[in-house]
Amino acid sequence: MDIVLSVVIVEYHSISEIRNCVSAIAKHLSMPYEVIVSSNSCYDERQIPNDFDKAHVRWLSNPVNGGFAYAMNEGLKIARGRYLAIMNSDCVILSDMDKMIAFMDTHPDVGAIAPQMRDSDGNIQDTARPYVSVPRYIWRQVQRVIGRKGSILSRKMDYSKIQTVDWLIGAFIMVSRKAYDATGGLDEKFFMYAEDLDWCTRIRLQGLEVVYFPEAIINFKGTRRARKNAKFARIFIRSHIRYWRKFGFFFGYPKRRELN
Repeated sequence: MDIVLSVVIVEYHSISEIRNCVSAIAKHLSMPYEVIVSSNSCYDERQIPNDFDKAHVRWLSNPVNGGFAYAMNEGLKIARGRYLAIMNSDCVILSDMDKMIAFMDTHPDVGAIAPQMRDSDGNIQDTARPYVSVPRYIWRQVQRVIGRKGSILSRKMDYSKIQTVDWLIGAFIMVSRKAYDATGGLDEKFFMYAEDLDWCTRIRLQGLEVVYFPEAIINFKGTRRARKNAKFARIFIRSHIRYWRKFGFFFGYPKRRELN
C-alpha cells in the first residue's frame, strides 16, 4: 500500500508527548500514513519504548543531538510518503487532516501548507506570519513587552480564510514531495529557530506557494523559551541573523501569489 503522508516528529525527552501526538494522528487521518520519531535524546537501548504501533511508527535514534533541523532531516530522508510533514511532539491534531491532503492534491502549485493552531483555551495562535525583517523583528519584540502577549495576530489577516502567507512556523508544516526534493529539506546550519522561515522562503523561490489552511485544526502553544532563557535567546538571535544574511536584512524576500 502506497503511503500518502509521512509525519516526522522530533523527540527530545518527550516520550509521553509523542504518545499523545501519535494517538491523535491515528484518530484524524484515514489515508495510509507513517510516523517517524526522530529522537535526539541519545537514549541507550533500554530507554527506547517498544509499545508503539509498529505498523505506523518508526523510531529513529540519532547518534547526536544535532538540533531541530538535523533531526527533522534525518526523518525526512527515510520518509516514503507522497507528502511529508514535520510536527512538534507537543502538537495534538483535533480535526480531519484528510482535507489538507485533498487540497494539496488539487493545488500542485502549493509546496507547503499548515493548519490553524489553537491553544487549550481555543485561542488562535500566530503560526502564519509575515516575513521577519530587522524592523519587523524589533517591532514584534516591542509588542510582546508592551502587550504582554504570547500570540500576536495580524489585523490584516482573516484567520478563517484559506490563503497564501509568507511563512508558517515549524510546529507543523506539510510539504509536497516536489517541494522537498527541490529544497533538500531544512537547512541544518540553523540549530534551532528560523529554519521554518528559511524553508518556506526557499520553497517559494522554487515557484511553489505556502498556504495557511484553517479548515484543519491542531492544538499547540509554543513554549516561548527564547523569552525566558538567555541561552535560547542567543540561539534565536543568531538564527535570525543567519536568515537575514541569506535573504536580506530589510527587504528582498520573494513575494507570494494568490491562490489559483
